[in-house]
Parts: sequence; structure tokens; C-alpha cells
Amino acid sequence: MTEVTTVRDPAHQVHRPLRAWSAVALLTGVGVLNYADRFLPAILAEPIKAELHLSDTAIGVINGFGFLIVYAVVGIPIARISDKGTFGLVIAGCLTLWGAMTMLGGVVQSGYQLAATRIGVAIGEAGSNPAAHAYVARNFAPERRAAPLAITTLAIPISSAAGLLAGGMLAEYLGWRAAFAILGGLSVAAAPLLLAVLGPRQAMPPIPAPAQAVANKWWELLRIQNYLAIVAGVACISIAGYSLSTFAPAYLMRVRGMSLSEVGVQYGIASGAIGVLGLLVVGRLADMLSSKDKRWLLWLVIAVIVVALPFSILGFIVTQPGLAVFFIAMSYIVGAAYMAPSVAAIQLLVPTELRATASAIFLSAAAIIGASGPFLTGLISDALRDDIGVASLGRALTIVVPVAQVIAGICFAMAARGFNETVIDNGPALRQI
Repeated sequence: MTEVTTVRDPAHQVHRPLRAWSAVALLTGVGVLNYADRFLPAILAEPIKAELHLSDTAIGVINGFGFLIVYAVVGIPIARISDKGTFGLVIAGCLTLWGAMTMLGGVVQSGYQLAATRIGVAIGEAGSNPAAHAYVARNFAPERRAAPLAITTLAIPISSAAGLLAGGMLAEYLGWRAAFAILGGLSVAAAPLLLAVLGPRQAMPPIPAPAQAVANKWWELLRIQNYLAIVAGVACISIAGYSLSTFAPAYLMRVRGMSLSEVGVQYGIASGAIGVLGLLVVGRLADMLSSKDKRWLLWLVIAVIVVALPFSILGFIVTQPGLAVFFIAMSYIVGAAYMAPSVAAIQLLVPTELRATASAIFLSAAAIIGASGPFLTGLISDALRDDIGVASLGRALTIVVPVAQVIAGICFAMAARGFNETVIDNGPALRQI
């Protein structure tokens, strides 16, 4: 009787389908701004490095290790606020902060100042994705979550393409500082619209005392072995993905002789188109196949890794720039396609009242471990430079990216073992959609 009352009580109803899908479309746009602002220093690494006199290791720390450590530390406390239903307030506030700090990045005069602005961006972006994941889980039935999650994850390839195109061309004609100011300003301007669509707060169903006790002990999530295996796999994917996003544009310019605008157009379009196609196919397959066996959410990620792995090596071996662009873009598909099925799988493993927190832990762990990717890549590149010159960056990427992807596949295979038996039932509250 209590469950029926919870479903029919208007104060606790989920958003209607039209509003929920409108929010998904808007969250996708916010995600584009999120990732575009996050990866802007990587896209513009060469002109920033030249003007601010930075090394590859410094670039790896500023846009990799340093950024992601801050992102990881603040993500969980912000997610605890999101789990109270304040999705709109959290995302709008975060959007405003990271946009303002990106704009400030356009006036820095040193590597230390750039690092300080990136800390602000990291704090802002840390709260956005967990709140978005929790919003989707709150407003879509379990068997229908992979599709909206795949759509929101379209932000990754779209932002890669948009950031490379817009950032590269803006920097080419107006300078890298103007690119920071314009893209950061777009984020600030989008915050009021998002708040209007999502609302400041969405009512959450009452939490029974036993469930409240679980919510207050969020660290109990770390006892779920399948969850930990997914987190480890995503962390390894992040090592490869962050290494590519930080250094692939610089590699194409430095080693393959492409200009900033050429990289922006060619690599931007290739990575964006391949990423979008991969996400749509994987998202659709995830919903179809997981309805028969939920382990397909994990098996699909393994399949994508297997397909992309040869390209992760060939992209840094071939000498023809066009082939290098295509192969690196194919390798990048892993970093785009894994998110939707991974998040959908995690949401099946955790209680309703811990969804944002579970996503925050998963993203924080991925950020902390993934941060080692750009750092190691930059370190290896600098160490090999005296021996092999500019080719050192390609050698470093060839070492870091494929190894991380292989380990990720092993982790997802481990997560699939006993997965169906670990899935929990969060009740019928979403069956009306």
C-alpha cells in the first residue's frame, strides 16, 4: 500500500515524458559545454605551451592530474546534495562556476595562473554529471535508461568536435585567449535556461528508515564487487581517453605537421562523427540486449574495446596524416561509447537514494586514476625527447593508450561475473513512464 501511495502522490511523481526528454536534450547541451571547456587547454596545448613556456609534463599536470584530482575530491560531497533532488540547482550553479573560470583562463599570464583557473573549472564540472545521471535514473524506468544516458553522453564526441572546430578556428584567427572567453561565456549564459527546465528541486519519494540508514553509509557501495570492477574498468578507459584528449591534437600538429585549423576541422569532424555513431549504436543495443540479459551492458563495452584496440596502435604508427586522424578517432570511440552502458549498469546495482553518489564515486575514481594518463604520457614523452625527438609523443601514446584499454576490458569481464545476481529492485515508482 505504501508503494502505491508513493507512485500516485503528485508531490513525488517523476517528470512527464515530454519534460524529461526536454531535460535530456538540454543536459546534452550542458554536457557539450562541460567537456568543451574541460578539454580546451588540450585542444590549444601548442599555442598555450609556446606562450606560457610550459613542458609536456606541465600540460599533463594542469589539464590532467591536477584538474582531475580536484574534480575527484569535490564530486562526492556535491553529489550528496544532488541525491536530495536538487538536480537543477546543482547543475546550474556548477555551470555558472566553470564557465566563469574558463573565461578567466583567457587572461592568465603564467602556468600557475592557468592551473588556478582550471581548479575552478574542475570544481564546477565535478557536480554536473552525477546530478545528470541521477536525474535520468529518477525520471526513466530501468529498462529505458540506456537510451537517454546515451543521448546525454553524445556530449563527449559532440564537444570533442565542437571544441576542436570552434577552439581551433577561434585560436587560429582570434587567438587562444578569445576561445577561452567565448566558450566560457556560453556556459554562463546557458545556466538560467537549464534551471527553468529542470526546476530548482524535484521532489523525491520518501525514504524508509532502513534505506535512510544505507544512504547515510554511502561507503557501503565499496563493498559491491561488481560495482568496483566497473569503476576500475572505467578508470582504465579514462587513462587512455584523457591521454588522447590531452595530447592527440598536439601529436597531429607536432609529429604529422598539421596546422591548428586542420586538426580542428579534420580530427574534430572525424572524432565527433565516429563518436556519435558509436554512442547511438551502443545505446540502442544496450537497451535492446540488456532487456534479455543485463550483462550486455558490460559485454558491449568489451566489444567496443576489442574493435578499437588495433586503431589505438595504428594511429601513432602510420605516417599519412589523414590515416592518423581516422585511426586516432576510431580509438577515441571507446572513451565515448563506454559511458551510457556503464552508468546504466551502475544504477542497477545501487539503491535509489545513492544514485548520484554512486556516479560521483565512479567518476571520481575514474578521474583520480585517469589523471595518471596525461601525466605518464607527458613524462614518457619528455624522457624520450632527447633520443627520438618529436616522435617521443607518439611513442608515449602508443605505450599508454592500448595497455590501459586492455586492462579495462579485463575489468569489465570481471564485472559481468555474477552481475545479474547482484542487481537490486528499486521498486515500481517509475513504471508509469
